[in-house]
Order: sequence, then structure tokens, then C-alpha cells
Amino acid sequence: MSRPVLDAAAVKALIAPDSVAIIGASDNIGRLTARPQAFLARHGYRGRVYPVNPRRETVQGAKAWPSVGALPEPPEHAYILLETDLAIEAVAECAAAGVKVATVLADGFAESGGEGVARQARLVAAACDGGIALVGPNSTGVVGTRTGFSATTNAAFALDTLPTGRTAVLSQSGSVIGAILSRGAAAGRGFGAFVSVGNEAALGVGELGEALVELDEFDSFALFLETLRRPDRVAAFARRARALGKPVTAFLVGRSEAGRALAQSHTGAMIGGARALSSFLEHHGVTIADTFEGMVDMAGALSLRRRVAGRPKRATVLTTTGGGGGMVYDGIALKGSALGGLPKAADAALKAQGLSIKPGPIVDVTFAGARYDTMRAVVTALAEDPETGLVVAAIGSSAQFNPELTVRPIVDAVAELGDGAAPVIAMPVPHAPESLALFNAGGIPAFRTVESCAQAVSALLAEPEPLPPAAAPLPAAVTARLDTLAEGLADEVASSAVLGALGIAVPASVVIGPDGDVPALGFAGPYVLKAVSADLPHKSEAGAVRLGLKDRAAVASAVAEMRAALTSNVPGAVVSGFVVAAMETGLGEAIVGLTRDPVTGPMISVGLGGVMTEIFADLAISPAPVSPGGARAMIASVKSFALLRGYRGAPEGDLEALADVVVRLSTLASDARVAEAEINPVLVRPRGDGVVALDAVIRLESPPV
Repeated sequence: MSRPVLDAAAVKALIAPDSVAIIGASDNIGRLTARPQAFLARHGYRGRVYPVNPRRETVQGAKAWPSVGALPEPPEHAYILLETDLAIEAVAECAAAGVKVATVLADGFAESGGEGVARQARLVAAACDGGIALVGPNSTGVVGTRTGFSATTNAAFALDTLPTGRTAVLSQSGSVIGAILSRGAAAGRGFGAFVSVGNEAALGVGELGEALVELDEFDSFALFLETLRRPDRVAAFARRARALGKPVTAFLVGRSEAGRALAQSHTGAMIGGARALSSFLEHHGVTIADTFEGMVDMAGALSLRRRVAGRPKRATVLTTTGGGGGMVYDGIALKGSALGGLPKAADAALKAQGLSIKPGPIVDVTFAGARYDTMRAVVTALAEDPETGLVVAAIGSSAQFNPELTVRPIVDAVAELGDGAAPVIAMPVPHAPESLALFNAGGIPAFRTVESCAQAVSALLAEPEPLPPAAAPLPAAVTARLDTLAEGLADEVASSAVLGALGIAVPASVVIGPDGDVPALGFAGPYVLKAVSADLPHKSEAGAVRLGLKDRAAVASAVAEMRAALTSNVPGAVVSGFVVAAMETGLGEAIVGLTRDPVTGPMISVGLGGVMTEIFADLAISPAPVSPGGARAMIASVKSFALLRGYRGAPEGDLEALADVVVRLSTLASDARVAEAEINPVLVRPRGDGVVALDAVIRLESPPV
């Protein structure tokens, strides 16, 4: 079954159709099914609206039609408001009539499990067989603000004026599109389109994003996500958006265990780990908003990235309130962004106009007074100075009571700046809806919270991450080693052989049979003794590890003791032998692991190793495979590695060699049989001396069909 492609005609029919059928339209204005027709009229939709209701002659004053087939023309878009089984029939009727896009409101499909999954399959088959682009089911509708197309049941769209903008919203929650609309409207911020994707049975966030990103009317995207149903399509959308310079901002629900369970029951989708979802999206260039408010505020603001590119990566805080400016300055600093004060050229330009600003980390005009001419001159001087990266205007009480003195001059100054000037964003410190609206209407992104403002600054100033590498076939030597392994957990000897084929250093060692004698050891001690058993993944807890054995005799004695202890303590464990290895020393330990998340697929992780792993859980994760630059960024984000970065004069560890191990282990993701691979610990030696994998496990599974 092939899914219909959203060609140009279908995209137009999605958000700006010339005609729409409301199937199941109600004449009772208090009913949910009456809303789409009422909203279309309220917001001045100029296309043709066909209410379909076989039980009425008219609906809300318009002629009602008994069926889609009876309409005088095939409508470009049909919003189906019927119950579950009737909705499936309606999609088939729409297909026969030549409808391009159908949106389905009904629930009772995959999210309900059991028979609902089968019903959803029939719905998709009806759409695909008829060449219809299907949105939903469980969709509260689609809105295109430029044409007043508001085919939605969401009550928030009852507002009198539908603000427009250049950000497209794709939401897995239908109710949330109303929250985004209302919060944006309260700040004078509009959006270009809203799509409630519902169950994403045929078209989801990825497919819709790939289609909409090509339109010139959108320069940014906001996503409200509970899971990823087809992550490959979302990744393709994100890559294309990045190539076109159109930022994508997402807010994720389900970051707590309780939230994940709720999201799963709501969407009927498998829910992966929240960190895996975040990492996957960030890996592909999506900015994850810390808060819902931040997503609403940031989405359009990040389109300024194109103007920040090539400028200094620092922000200059301009303020009319010392305390408020300090609060904004501190918030930006906590996000790790660089800050700068008044640049020399700007200072000279202002002094030439008789304006003297006190030197300091913040450009504080408090004592210059809240005056139109002063604010306009300062904004212009800062934005035109090549040493300025980004101007952040933190406005105090005048934003609430005298916006004409401190807000209007900023808007007027920005309106006259050339394209090469530094961009300006704003943060009214008090509650100031009028000022927020003035800023946003003037093309100056304005924020309601310090946290949202600081995160936007961080995202704007960050260097773009390198594009993720494409998966490459494993070297033949590695594949040959994997071919020798059976399904399930491989023992340490077999796992170490795979690591060796990957080019990852392992200690010198010899293997002793389960009842064998200790041979002559061809390398210097002291030695480590470990039992070889796939049944003992945590050897320390089972007493299957002995350290610091000084010679062959000590090893022989330890082998005898370990045999007896394992027979007594873990009689069910199959011990295939013992490994005697050189005891290595270093500066610290790391863990590197590869797993397959049920949603995002293969993920590589790195963090503090040894017995500290579970205690601190200080891990960085990323989709696999990962590039050398990506591996270095992961290691840099692990706080526990501060001691290996030379903290307070401590010797530096070979973190470059650790990054190489991360890259090499991540390549196992290209073999679908590898369900899990972990090295714990990786011993980190001093810089230049490399690293060594002290223990490893690999688990193979039959790849999914």
C-alpha cells in the first residue's frame, strides 16, 4: 500500500483550498460539529463551503448537501466529522468523488488498541487506494491563516481576529493548537498554519513538514510532540528545514515516566525514552524548548539565525532597568552564552551625539532617562557596530506604562536598519501585553519569561552542529566476528574479539578452559582474573573478578578459589573459561554503550564508567552512528569528565581517544543484529596514551522483519 504524495496541489488543498466539504456539519451552533463552518465564516474564508448533512435542507443558513457525490464539484478538502465506521465510509466516498485531502476528527482508531488498529488500517487503505492525502484520525482540524481557512473544532478559534504569521505549527495534540494560538495572540504573535496531526495514520509530522517547508510563506516551524511515529520522515523534514535555513522548535511531552504512560495511552503509539527522543531531534537540528511557553515564543525568533551567522557569537544586553537587565544578563549567562558590553565604535558614535553610557557588562540607559531619542540612538549604534552579535533589550516599567518612550523607538530603529545589522530581540520585564504586541508586530521577537529569552539567545548564538554521518557498511573483519556469535549475550572473550576487529584497544590476555591449568603468561603483571560467562554480565557482583594478582602462582590459586565460589554461589551459570589479563592503570573510567530505542532506533551513549555509572547517570546520548565531532561534543557535555579535562591542574585524560572509541562502537548500529553493545569500563589513560576497553558485552537479536 503506497502512501499518497503531497504534491503542490495537495499542499494547497491542505491549508488553502478553494473549496471544502464539512461532512457531518451541524446546524446546532452549540455542538462541536458546528464549529468548523462557523469559524470559516467568522474568519472570512473566501472559498466555497459545502456542508454535508442528509437530514437537513440548510446548515447555518447555507444549503446542505446529502452526500459528497451530490456536490456540484469535487471539494479540494473534506473535514469529516462523523463517527468511526461512518468516517471510513466517508473517506471512500471522498476518494470516489476526487477529493484531494481528507481530515478525520473521529477517535476509536489505533489509540484504542484491538479492533481500533484494524479500523485504522481500513481507513488508511480507503485513503491510499483513492489517492487521498489523509490527516488524522483524531484530528481537530487544519487551519491556514492567510486565507482564513479554519476547518477546526478547537474552541480557541472562536476569537474574532485570526492573527497570521510565518510559523507553521504541527501538533500531535489537537487541544494544544488552541493554546498556541491564544498564547501567541496575547503577545501579538501570529502563526501561518496549524495542523492537528492526530494519529498520523497516513501523513504525520515528517511528511507534512517535508511538504510545508518548501513553501515561501513559512520561515519556521513549531512542533508539539508526544512521540515519533516515523522518525525517518521527521529526520528528513528536519534536514530539509536546516538546508533551507528554516528553524524547527519542538516541545516534548512525556519526559517523566507518568507523562510517557499518559502520552502512550493518548496517541496509541509506542513511546521511547524521552532523552532518546530529545537527542534524536537535536541530532537533526531541531531545538528542544525547555518550556511550552518557550516553544511558543522561540519558534519564529530562531529565524533570525541567518542574520546572526557571521557575526560575533555574543549578546549585548541593553536595559532601562538595572535589576531587570541583570536578571536577563544572568539568565543568558546561565545558558552558557557569551556576553559583551558597549563596543568601542558604538560608544564613539553615541558620544558624538552627546550621549555617554557608563561602561559595564550591560548597556544601561537608566540614568540617561527613558526618552525616545536616546533609545533609538543607542539601538542603532549597537546594531550597526560589527562587534555586536545580538542585541537583547530588557525594558523595565516603561514597557508597561510608557511604551512610546522605550518600545516605539526600538521598533522604529530596527525598521530602518540594513540587512547587515545585528538582530534585536526584546524582553519586557513587567507584564506588558501592549509592548509585546508592538515588538512582535515590528519584527522584533519579544519574550515573556527570562528563561525563554535566554534559551532563544543560546539557540541563536550556537554554532550549527555538523550534519549527522550516513551509516556505512561495517568492515568485513567486524562482520566476520559477528557472524561467529549466536543470538543472545556474547561472553567477554567473543565481545572483546569484536572490539579488536573494530580497532578498539583491549588488554593483553590469555584464556583458560573451564578445567584447564594456567599456562605461562607472556606479559608482565600484575594480573586481573575474570570468569568467562554470558550468564554473568555483572561480574563484580558475582565474585567473578580478582584484581592485583602478582604472578602465575597467585593467578592459579585465584582460579581454583573462583571455580569453587561460582559453583557454590551461582550454580546455574555456565562458565566457559577464565581470562587472565594485564592489569591496566589510568586516570579514570568511562562507559560507552550502544542500544536500540524502540522509537528512535540505535543510540550511542558515553559517560562516567565503572560502578559510578548507575549512581550518577551522567550520560550523553546521540543517534548512532556518530561523527568524530559529534563524539567530542557528547564527551564535552558530560560533567563528570571534568577531572579528565585537567580540572584544577589534574592531569588530562586522552579524551580524543575516548571519542574515537565512541565513533567506532557506534558503527555497529549498521548491523541490525546488534541489539546492544557496551564497554564498561573504558580505562582512560593520560593524554596521548590512549584508552583501553577492560570489559565488554554484545547482544545479538534477529532483526525485525
